[in-house]
Amino acid sequence: MIAMKHMKAIGELAEDIQLVALCDINIENMRNILMHWHSPSDIKLFTEVNLFLKSDVDLVVIATSTDSHFSITKLALEKNKHVVVEKPLSLSIDEARELHQMAEETNNIVAVSLQTRYLSQIQAIVKAKQEGRFGKLYYGTVTVRWNRSNEYYAKSLWRGTWEKDGGVLLNQCIHYIDLLQLFFGDVVSVYGVGGTFRHPIEAEDLGTALLKFANGSVGIIEGTTTVYDKNLQTSLSLFGENGYVSLEGERLNDFKYWRFKDENENDLEIRTKIEEISHTKMYKDIVSAIRSGSKPYVSIESTLKTHEIIFAIYKSIQTGSTVNLPLDRFSTKDNVDS
Repeated sequence: MIAMKHMKAIGELAEDIQLVALCDINIENMRNILMHWHSPSDIKLFTEVNLFLKSDVDLVVIATSTDSHFSITKLALEKNKHVVVEKPLSLSIDEARELHQMAEETNNIVAVSLQTRYLSQIQAIVKAKQEGRFGKLYYGTVTVRWNRSNEYYAKSLWRGTWEKDGGVLLNQCIHYIDLLQLFFGDVVSVYGVGGTFRHPIEAEDLGTALLKFANGSVGIIEGTTTVYDKNLQTSLSLFGENGYVSLEGERLNDFKYWRFKDENENDLEIRTKIEEISHTKMYKDIVSAIRSGSKPYVSIESTLKTHEIIFAIYKSIQTGSTVNLPLDRFSTKDNVDS
């Protein structure tokens, strides 16, 4: 359960942030979660979101079904709360932009849970780019070759539907598409090809896309949940005139290549300093941003473009043509019966 990962991170930062309340329509779900919490008697339980948002909380964490992210985030902002929301932010680009505007108007933080950005291996690549070690970046690729069983989708019937969830690009691939956007910047056009091959779902379980960035570089995306038996691989590769890097492993936990024209003494350490994905750094950053009045690394401002890229790919798959950005409008519901 994704909520447990957020709670674990909060528990590791007990001096900075405290869990004070839970909200779920099923009270037994909350009681089961609290069996694993160190001080369950201190936690208030709510089954009605409006009562929950009236309570004395500063930061609301939304880890519900995808279709409810927009409505609950909007309610929280109306109650003047800061928000951490699981990805994706919304199933509509218009709704995502509305939340951005609300966050600005209410002066509250909306952070999207794209915690892969904080990995030390990702930050090493960010630093190399800032130092100009790549020279001109030519192209980047991401692959997500994972397995999801039919049981995974059947367990929660909203999964894989256009009205309530979307497919592999919006759910499993979003972290890695976000990294391409982080390194290459604005996208000006996309062309996507995808479909449903293995699972009895509406949305795509295989999606591919070609991206053209404003700086002239190219991005290639491949994502699937059709791999037989188990997750096979995740990869991120960047290629420039003076160097290239490639992260592989199931969760980008293996530096396959780290090579630059200007090799330096820190490169060996960088290749061996690998972190596993965690939410703790994200929460530490968000708490710091709330206290200082700044923006966290995963602010709605910085992640909105990632959502727009994915929605543009969906529109391209739907229409069979290249889609230019910025995107006028799009909702996953547009794909219902298409």
